[in-house]
Amino acid sequence: MSARIEVPKELLKRYATSAPRYTSYPTAVDWEKDPDKAFDPADYPKRLAAAADARPEEALSLYTHVPFCAELCLFCGCNVQISRSDERRERYLDAVESELAAVEATGIHRREVKQFHWGGGTPTSLTLPQLERLFRSITDRFRIADGAEVSIEVDPRVTTHEQVHLLSDLGFNRISMGIQDFEPDVQKAIKRVQSEEMTRGLIDAARQSGMESVNVDLIYGLPHQTRAGFARTVETVLDIAPERVALFHYAHVPWMKRHQNAMDIDAMPGAEEKLDIFADAIAAFDRAGYVYLGLDHFALPGDELSRAAAEGTLHRNFMGYTTQRGREMLSLGVSSIGEIDGTYVQNIPNEPEYVAMATGGGFAAHRGHTMSAEDKLRRDVILELMCNGRIDKRSVEANHGIVFDETFAFELKELETPAADGLVELLPDELRLTGIGQVLMRNVAVVFDRYLRERKARGENGQQTFSKTL
Repeated sequence: MSARIEVPKELLKRYATSAPRYTSYPTAVDWEKDPDKAFDPADYPKRLAAAADARPEEALSLYTHVPFCAELCLFCGCNVQISRSDERRERYLDAVESELAAVEATGIHRREVKQFHWGGGTPTSLTLPQLERLFRSITDRFRIADGAEVSIEVDPRVTTHEQVHLLSDLGFNRISMGIQDFEPDVQKAIKRVQSEEMTRGLIDAARQSGMESVNVDLIYGLPHQTRAGFARTVETVLDIAPERVALFHYAHVPWMKRHQNAMDIDAMPGAEEKLDIFADAIAAFDRAGYVYLGLDHFALPGDELSRAAAEGTLHRNFMGYTTQRGREMLSLGVSSIGEIDGTYVQNIPNEPEYVAMATGGGFAAHRGHTMSAEDKLRRDVILELMCNGRIDKRSVEANHGIVFDETFAFELKELETPAADGLVELLPDELRLTGIGQVLMRNVAVVFDRYLRERKARGENGQQTFSKTL
């Protein structure tokens, strides 16, 4: 998308608010708000069967959550279980296989899979036999399409080169790993000590094994981070040259993740320095030739994400940005969230409860949300803005049977301020983000979020619900 992005600090200050990341709309906090959309977990098998029968040729995305980690990183906001118990991991795999058997009975397994991802936790906390067991238990039931994106999240501290080679042999072609920051003081403060040598070694092993793409995650806003220190980390990352980079703002949510209270908030960079760190990083990746996809993601020009961004076909789901346009996503494992037959579905987030439910009855769904026609309209508008930086009014009208300027008259009025600030162009046939609008796209997208507007009308400001935009 847009190159040579100027990042004026005064504008960043003004728009540094809290907002959803919009991997879905409505966001999970707004599910079940309307009794008419209340989801009955007992209906989940029927939804899967309906999706299998109604769209047999449409490809699926498939996600599997592996929650185990050897130790807890203090910045972590994921659903994790700290355990080194082999017996516990085996029980979990038994439960996932029970869930798979129940899912298979609905017929959804007949649909091809074009995006297949393992997240966590740390999937490579599993042993070699366990990794192969989980992979075979899924691929014995589901068909992975030729050219599918098959990806996994790993932790370099616990992942062996032997595991990487096995994963490649099984069919994984993309690997993602956290770096956060290479500075020793920062790593100690977040309990994530990970050397550059270790990280480079694992990336080299992934490339030598034939994996096509490496993604690394960085986080700014952590204790003891400085502008100069993070610049050194970025330069090291540029030398490693991963195909994709995610540059996340640290989400400090101790009311949700109590372990974050152990971090020294007084040692975190102030608002001014965080903005400098962020702006410096964007400029560095830009100079190095990375394509800025928007929000906090970058990719090399030859990467599939960059090509999809150029063609206007980028998509976004619970796994983040993807080139795969299939709406429906089946998710397995504790706390996992999927989207099937117009309904979001989440499994029970407690691991022992998940194991008991899945082992006992196959399914472990516990909450969800059936989308209304308005939900689908606003989802399409928000995701098109988040993915491709523009909204084609005529396309929206054709797909949803509305008159855009009439349906969104309030929103268009609200967008006049961001338009005056240079974030978005309000054109007769489309809305288009500018370069700085790509950075602040969440601030533009929230205008179309009816649930957020209603929450604010009730006096809820979202500060303890969503992460900061910067």
